[in-house]
Amino acid sequence: MSVRVVRVETPEQRAAMTAIRMAVFVQEQNVAAEREMDALDDDPSTLHVLAVGDDGSALGTARLLPPHHAGEPAHIGRVAVSAAARGLGVGALLMDALETEALDRFGAMAGDVRCVSVELSAQEQALGFYARLGYVARPERYLDEAIWHRDAVKVVTAPA
Repeated sequence: MSVRVVRVETPEQRAAMTAIRMAVFVQEQNVAAEREMDALDDDPSTLHVLAVGDDGSALGTARLLPPHHAGEPAHIGRVAVSAAARGLGVGALLMDALETEALDRFGAMAGDVRCVSVELSAQEQALGFYARLGYVARPERYLDEAIWHRDAVKVVTAPA
């Protein structure tokens, strides 16, 4: 199966994104439904993406938030892959798409390389996945929605 990542732009894509997040975070992980969707979901600066199979089925979603202040990292979050699509590389495709977007939108030149720092709040059970993508977890852990998390960061680079 081929998978492509698209921007969430239509009401149908938004509904598919919401359904995946509700299934993964609310139904599987017991996150409170009223806390899963937040004001950042409706912020015009937030980019939502959807991984779509060649049959049109929505397989996963994630979002990119801009840096809060100049010099701070962009933030990737709400990375969710439907149970049926796990193990197919969907999460890595979502991350790659958002890292590329972060570089395009917020990257700065450092010598002959364009770079941007990207941060995320990783559930501890997903730290191996993020480490394979080059994210370095901070040692401090914290509870969010009764799930242990650690912040992780990666500097994304590309030739100028």
